[in-house]
Amino acid sequence: MNERIQRAEPRLVGSASRALQIIELLVKDPSHELGITQLARELGVSKSTTHQLVSTLVAHGFVDQCDDSSRYRLGIRMVEAGTVAATHIGFGPALIPILEELVRRVRETCSIGVIANRDVLLVQRVEAESILRVDLKAGTRLPLHNSGIGRAILAALPAPARDHTLDSLALDADERRATQEAIDEAALDGYSVVRNIPVDGISAIAVAIRNQNNVPVAGLVIAGPTFRFEPKAYSDIALETARIISERLGPNRVR
Repeated sequence: MNERIQRAEPRLVGSASRALQIIELLVKDPSHELGITQLARELGVSKSTTHQLVSTLVAHGFVDQCDDSSRYRLGIRMVEAGTVAATHIGFGPALIPILEELVRRVRETCSIGVIANRDVLLVQRVEAESILRVDLKAGTRLPLHNSGIGRAILAALPAPARDHTLDSLALDADERRATQEAIDEAALDGYSVVRNIPVDGISAIAVAIRNQNNVPVAGLVIAGPTFRFEPKAYSDIALETARIISERLGPNRVR
């Protein structure tokens, strides 16, 4: 006689569940900012318990307190966690044929990068066949504020998240001003252009890739030697390819 094997129900940790509920509430709320009183009401627990949970999330960088109020919002660690998750879920080898087709058309090296620990991490890459080409491998880290991909992603973020991320980089006044101007330009154009930064002799154009929730989770970049590569000439094909990649992640939300 066969016995039916029943799988035991998982034993959930109450405090961990409520902490995750706080993150879910911040994600779902239209303003993405909530105070302790509202969070406590939604969770059905005391304000003191809610404050302890929120303080723990703040200490680990998953939640931040707004500078101008007593409300809370998602922190930079959530952005980092989301991009790492996106790497495993959507930016695997299946995207290589798309990059290969892009390289065939533009004859320059093309890559996909995500935010990781305040840097940009290249996670997929197809190199051009030219002897003179950009020679950066997958796994290379680039400065978030000073790279095409980094600026493209930052330009696509909501202003509070973008400002918080820039604050966390502790840039000096001149560098912060120059970075902000470049991000503003990228937001206006829909793409970011860099010349001779962060690598001398290399220019690039980068476009943000958004998921089905319209969240920028990565960036696509086309790069080549500055002496022969004019980034803005490749804006249309960069945007087109970013849309194709975005469709793999969900509804088309790339500008």
